[in-house]
Amino acid sequence: MFHTCEISTCDSPTLITCVCCNKSLCREHFVEHDYLLRPKLNELTKQINKIFDQFESLDMKTIMSDSLKKIDEWRLNSYQVIDKFYENKCTELNYYINNILNKYAKDINDLRLKIEKMTYIQQTTNHNIELLTKNIQTLQQQINQIKYISIQVDIRPLVIIDKLIDVNIITDLSKLSTPYQTIQRIPLCSNAMASNNQYLLIHQNSKLYLIDENLFIIRQNHWFYDQIQDMCWSKILNCFFIITLHDIYQVEINTLLVKQINTTEKNFWQSCTCSDTSLYLSNESIIEFNLKPSIQYVKSYKRNETIDHKQRIDSIEYNNGKLILAINDQSKQEIFIELRLLTTFDCLWLCQLNIEYSERKIQCCLYNYDTWLIADWGNSSLIYLTKDGKIKNSVEYQNEIHYINQFGSNKVVISTDHSIHFHKL
Repeated sequence: MFHTCEISTCDSPTLITCVCCNKSLCREHFVEHDYLLRPKLNELTKQINKIFDQFESLDMKTIMSDSLKKIDEWRLNSYQVIDKFYENKCTELNYYINNILNKYAKDINDLRLKIEKMTYIQQTTNHNIELLTKNIQTLQQQINQIKYISIQVDIRPLVIIDKLIDVNIITDLSKLSTPYQTIQRIPLCSNAMASNNQYLLIHQNSKLYLIDENLFIIRQNHWFYDQIQDMCWSKILNCFFIITLHDIYQVEINTLLVKQINTTEKNFWQSCTCSDTSLYLSNESIIEFNLKPSIQYVKSYKRNETIDHKQRIDSIEYNNGKLILAINDQSKQEIFIELRLLTTFDCLWLCQLNIEYSERKIQCCLYNYDTWLIADWGNSSLIYLTKDGKIKNSVEYQNEIHYINQFGSNKVVISTDHSIHFHKL
């Protein structure tokens, strides 16, 4: 059956049907139709070429640098553990050998003193000579046997299981898993938490508790001091720091004994964090203290000398030579996040959060080595910030969030009004 071109102004017979749009066209209009599609293909070609160039420019060393740094730190720490174990065993071996040598040294010295005494008083008998001769011969035989001492050292191979280091690719935080553990929380207790890779420190019912990822209580101790504002972990001192509104306390991890740090700096403390060398506290500025050889005031960092309205630094967190600051601007009623370089205190980026304003503290924590989580208590959600200060997404939560802490590499702990929830990432 004869068909005409589907172009309304054309009466020419159909030559071909386009497989893309299923139109039946004459030769002339098919050529025109084909030319209309080519610019779209050209645009797609440009897009894929741009993606290819972007892909080719990716620097995998930069992407992996933070993760490799963590693994390198683990390797160096493992070497130190092995070296310490080796030194202890060498000391133990020396102890056993020295005990043997010291015994014979005492026997030799005792015989020498007896002979010197007899020589000095010039009085002896044949019996004494025979007894001394026999003792010397026995001692000689024992000394001759020392080089034949057999030292048994049973060495078992060092077994390193693969689970010592878990490598997981975390590209985004789109949702949180259901909590795998929950602790019921007393509302009057502090929201603050702090952790190292093994343990989490929390405050409950006028006590400090050190717990592991399975919620086993490792140790506990009474807290007799003021309301806790914040707490943080110091790797270099192997201890926790706790701050109240006016005071600083050091908490030993092995005992949970609490020691107050006496400083000349008296402020209204809001938050704390540690680098490898310093302790940082926040109020309207950042105060730095040395960790070694003793905890001493170093300097103050002001965000801006010209600020004439009240801005409170609610939360600070250290990472890789930088400090992130969660700032509550009480004059403008705004909340924003800054990342600053510690060496110069220059601002690397600033991100204003369009969230419901409140004078309550806002809190942030490091997530996945170089990105950040912000607790948005007003909307009961977590805000996920990229390393360059862009809001990636927001994750809704079932309760109002008071405090967040990344526990190890694959867990996030969230404190709410009545509970502390443990989530696996």
